[in-house]
Amino acid sequence: MCLGNVYYGWVVVLVAAIIRILVYGISYTSGVVYVIILENFETGAAETSWISSLITAMTFFITPLAGVLVNQLGWRVVTFCGGLLTCGGLLLSTLSTNLVLLCLFYGVITGAGCGISYMSGSIAVPTYFHQKKIQNLAVGLASAGGGIGSFVFPPIVRFLNNEYGWKGMFMMMGGLSLHICVFGLLYRPLPNTDQNENSIKKKGQPASSHVPEPNDWTFLKSLVFHFISINNVLFSFGSSIIYGHLAAYAKFHLHINDNDAAFLYSIIGISITIAKISQGLIADFHKVHPIFKAINQYIIFYLIGGFATSFLLVVTGYGGLLVYCILFGASNAANGGSLIPAILIELFGPNKLSLPYAVVLAQMSIGQILGAPVAGWMYDSMKNYHYPFLLASASMTVSAIIMVYPRHYLTRPREEKTIIIIDIESPQAQEIDRFSDEVKSKGTTHSMNTCDKIKEEEGSMFLQTDAMEDQQTQDKIVSERTSLITTVAEEKRDMEC
Repeated sequence: MCLGNVYYGWVVVLVAAIIRILVYGISYTSGVVYVIILENFETGAAETSWISSLITAMTFFITPLAGVLVNQLGWRVVTFCGGLLTCGGLLLSTLSTNLVLLCLFYGVITGAGCGISYMSGSIAVPTYFHQKKIQNLAVGLASAGGGIGSFVFPPIVRFLNNEYGWKGMFMMMGGLSLHICVFGLLYRPLPNTDQNENSIKKKGQPASSHVPEPNDWTFLKSLVFHFISINNVLFSFGSSIIYGHLAAYAKFHLHINDNDAAFLYSIIGISITIAKISQGLIADFHKVHPIFKAINQYIIFYLIGGFATSFLLVVTGYGGLLVYCILFGASNAANGGSLIPAILIELFGPNKLSLPYAVVLAQMSIGQILGAPVAGWMYDSMKNYHYPFLLASASMTVSAIIMVYPRHYLTRPREEKTIIIIDIESPQAQEIDRFSDEVKSKGTTHSMNTCDKIKEEEGSMFLQTDAMEDQQTQDKIVSERTSLITTVAEEKRDMEC
């Protein structure tokens, strides 16, 4: 990757962070919108909970489609279209005359737009910083935008509702969402390579255009991947309960005013922002000590969320809620920051991140869509939030325990594959091509077998050796490649004799 791409990578980080500010500001303030809808539509807690569940669930449910679109159309086009869809959903929400229409416009359409806009940055940042020591930090900085959005937007949503009513609030939010389109245009495709360190030119393509990538679904055969999927469904289920009902719990049970209840989401946002940056920075030091590895942080922070939610049952004052929001925010940062991409990259490689990450996000939507309505139904039946919060605590704790198996898989002693990229236009490759044609025209069996072996390894543009990434390994790789070329020369000499 050239130096200019690394510099522009920080522009991509900034763009991804700003877009996430807008996406999370719209979709993760649904708890505040939930209270506003309760006040204006006079509906029950269970049915109104679909508002907060649908938009967050749809944001993630649409990501597999977004991942496919990103592979085929590129980051710019997909983000621009996502911004338009988000704006359209928010503007249509102002026309809602009942809860069903509001669920459709605000929950489904707006949520889909947010998900499509979100996906491009999730792939662009790790792509720009591939194989750089600060990759996890860059991803953490970009994802911290979500925390900033969660911090900044709740008071804005409450202010807009107080000043302009719920319809005016949706209209203003629609205008803000158009900034997604503007910033999305700043995504710049990388030069047409296979996204490896040594470029392999794709002929006939302009250097700045997007090259469609194949959609590889083989990751679905991985048992570890399905453990990660179940883990995210469970954690998102518990998290959805908190996001959907924390403001209502603070207002109706602890008798906290509307502005202070909305500020709780801002505290969660601040905590998420700090935690995402910290988690990414720490993950980049995984070679210093294994405890810093993404998978270890992931389990620890999920456990923090589960345990902290159980103590929410004994909180009786605003100060206790603030402490809880800090801990919950730090836990939730692991759910949408740099840790999941880092784990998936370790499993499947950086070039196959888009679809596994998209599917994980989509499966998170299952928990998102079920959590808040189930809690609302429990509250309508029992008139008490203790049982929904207990359910949330158990769900988040179990989600952390499930990750013990993926941790065992990722930390077990094993030989790693080292990949050597070979330029298909190199003199050695051209020599092999000429020798291959010459050998096959002569019909020498032994030489043809040797040449086929070389063509298989050189023609596919990589050579693999089972070893660790150290100096001894590098020497071994150089030796093996030299031996390979030497074999070609010897076969050619034998044939000529």
